[in-house]
Amino acid sequence: MQNEIGIAGWLYSHQILHEKTLTLLEFPATCASHGIKTVELCSAFFNSQEARYINDLRQALEDQDLSVRNIAVDMGNLAGTDPSIRRTDIESLKQWFYVASAINSPAIRINTGHADDSDALSRVVDGYQELTDVGQQVGVKLLMENHGGLSAHSNGLSSILACLDSDWFGTCPDTANFLPDDSEEGMRVLAPRAFSCHVKVFNHSLDGLQSWDRQANGNMKSYNLRTSLEILKDSGYEGPLCIERSVPKEPDLDPTTGIRNTIRYVKDLLASIP
Repeated sequence: MQNEIGIAGWLYSHQILHEKTLTLLEFPATCASHGIKTVELCSAFFNSQEARYINDLRQALEDQDLSVRNIAVDMGNLAGTDPSIRRTDIESLKQWFYVASAINSPAIRINTGHADDSDALSRVVDGYQELTDVGQQVGVKLLMENHGGLSAHSNGLSSILACLDSDWFGTCPDTANFLPDDSEEGMRVLAPRAFSCHVKVFNHSLDGLQSWDRQANGNMKSYNLRTSLEILKDSGYEGPLCIERSVPKEPDLDPTTGIRNTIRYVKDLLASIP
């Protein structure tokens, strides 16, 4: 299995959104320093959608010889019950297809959002269908991630995918976002239509088992990264594996070293899969 290793923008969310020590225009050079060629961007990192800013971003990516696989768009609620708010969300989301086209990103990811009523699935499917039609016109794929709401469980993911049989609608599985005991089935549902993939690493275990305290309260969660990679391989997935979380820094380990060690770990784990 020889999937390319990339970097998902959320890996640097703390530096960009909280510490303010890194900007999106500086992000490409930082990623290139790790020897990777593919990145994913996040909508929350954009200061603007104005042409000058987008041109500067495209130039920064080209200067580092980086390609963008996807833009993770973190806004809107397709499942929302208020029709006026939902319409505003959908129209705002459509603009990201044009941003993606301008920076040569072949896809954007939009989440299902949250609602608990019986009509939520219908609203999500209708929203995805409308957005997929726009994506096809622009030439940019729409991706769904397992990211809470209707997409939190394999059953919900299966129901949505069954209603959207389009080459312009795919998936972006996140290896750590599945509910407990649903990671393998969830990955089997998403893998056949995967266009990109988020990989979260919490330790460098040889067997691939990843365990972490979900909310720093002793509520442990786990999944097996090796198993996830095996399911992706069996599905024929050849896209990038974009690292979205690296092992937390240790007292004597700077973040850059931690990211590089995590990239090496994922490559070694891949190489161990026959």
